[in-house]
Amino acid sequence: MSSTRRQLQFKNERLSNASKGTGLKINITKTKVMRFNAASEEKVIVTGEQLEDVDSFVYLGVKVSTAGGADDDITSRLCKARAVFGKLSGVWKSSILSKSAKINIFKSNVIAVLLYGCESWRMTKGDEAKLDTFQHKCLRRLLKIYWLMRVSNEEVRRRANTETISELVRKRRWTWIGHVLRMDNSCLPRVALTWAPEGKRKRGRPKETWRRTVEKERMAMGFNSWVEAGLAAANRVSWRSMISGPILHTERRN
Repeated sequence: MSSTRRQLQFKNERLSNASKGTGLKINITKTKVMRFNAASEEKVIVTGEQLEDVDSFVYLGVKVSTAGGADDDITSRLCKARAVFGKLSGVWKSSILSKSAKINIFKSNVIAVLLYGCESWRMTKGDEAKLDTFQHKCLRRLLKIYWLMRVSNEEVRRRANTETISELVRKRRWTWIGHVLRMDNSCLPRVALTWAPEGKRKRGRPKETWRRTVEKERMAMGFNSWVEAGLAAANRVSWRSMISGPILHTERRN
């Protein structure tokens, strides 16, 4: 039995025993095991029953998979947002509601569903393109702008008084990072922000990660370290104006 599997088995047994003391019981059908580069395929047993091994699962509304990154979660959120947009088709076709009212409904219902948990997304150029394309399609239908009119995406966003989804994700990500930087150094999110994993990475081009993304953006904001960023985040008012300013909204030339 590998040490990792032994630890997992031990922790689940402790949780099961502690639950029994309070009259609770672990739901075996809802408890799953997902392995990352596991050296052992031995099954985990709880109260005499075997836990199911899965490649992905949903935790607090966020889809987590062995592939890593956020591709599966972004795809899942896009499907949910499309479903919401379709259910509100009567609102978009209404001649009673004003344009501004429809935009507000779109932001509070569709965009809210789409960007749930986006603070932790590892965004690639492809992910940004998918999200922005969805936004532009929705806005064109909402504003009744058809392709024969030859209206650019920039003009569509201007009429809707909004910015791209990729920029909204950045603002939300750095709003959340500001909260993390104001946490105590012993808090887990604060530790994870600067934690360095052990071992060596595989050969080849390094993959784009959430950590590398935010560190690039941090340098672009003029902070050479997380300590400097933490000092700036202590002032909530200036931090909000900073993350909403031109630094995070510059066009990416690369």
